[in-house]
Amino acid sequence: MMILLRVMLCAVVILGCKKVPEETFTKGAARIGASDAVYDLARYEAETYCDVHQQATINIWRYSTQSLLDSLISERVEEVFIDRALSHEESLSFTSHEMRLFTYPVAHYPIYLLIHDSVAVDAIDSLGLKRILEGTATSWKEFGGDDIAITPYAPLPGDGAWTSLMNYYGDFDSVAAVVCSTATQMMLLARDDPGALLIYSKKVASAVGFKKLRWAQKELRIPANAKTIMESPRWPFMTTFTYVTTHMKTDVAAGFLTFLVSNDGQKIVMNEGYRPASVPVRVIQLKTPEEEASDSTKADSTEVDSTRTDSTKLDTTGEARLGH
Repeated sequence: MMILLRVMLCAVVILGCKKVPEETFTKGAARIGASDAVYDLARYEAETYCDVHQQATINIWRYSTQSLLDSLISERVEEVFIDRALSHEESLSFTSHEMRLFTYPVAHYPIYLLIHDSVAVDAIDSLGLKRILEGTATSWKEFGGDDIAITPYAPLPGDGAWTSLMNYYGDFDSVAAVVCSTATQMMLLARDDPGALLIYSKKVASAVGFKKLRWAQKELRIPANAKTIMESPRWPFMTTFTYVTTHMKTDVAAGFLTFLVSNDGQKIVMNEGYRPASVPVRVIQLKTPEEEASDSTKADSTEVDSTRTDSTKLDTTGEARLGH
């Protein structure tokens, strides 16, 4: 009996010493929190990455920006994908906790001001929006529309859209608005409110029945446009999708981050209608003399889609780089 017990004990020890499978950039699992505004893009990028790398599993979960940052600083998570850059005070908070912080901008996107199509108002200026948010302007009649009560719908404090407004105006003593935890909730609440004004940070294609207000600046009427969001004259409210991590590792999350900021990841950002943080470069496919000889109908170098990853590439700066 004792011999059998010893054998079983040895077996347990051996099994317990089994080597944990090593994670790499393309193998392993990661669970990454994303802000509501970032969620759709993050999920699509993750699905694309996992389609290419079959041994990688990346799950994206949705939560408020402030909660994600709180989880990061309390070390409950090691990476988050949020809808704004960190403030100076937030960065100092990580430093005071003796934590390293790495931030990577991925995309830019405008924050839209949406109203119902039926409201006869096309533009609003800085003072007008400030008065609406403070509750001193209460009817669209004050802006040339019908006498319809205005109801602002705002995102959660700490989210990118809210922070962009605070950066522009400074902190308000109070805000007269319906606070919504997600863009979906905002749309549901505002759908049957004829005087709704939405501070909206997701794609407007889903906002059926609403139109975008322009920004009135003297004689200018500036549209909110993702392509021109960084150019002058500028739409004043925008958010920057930012990947934040407190660790530099060689796991699958690091591989996903590398993909996000790479030429391939930034092309997805652009194709999905966002402004990429770094504009994808033109890529030239280099060929060997043997390949050129077998394909005399093509030029000495052929421009290709940057999703090709099986050969040496050269970007327009002239720097050679190896495919993934």
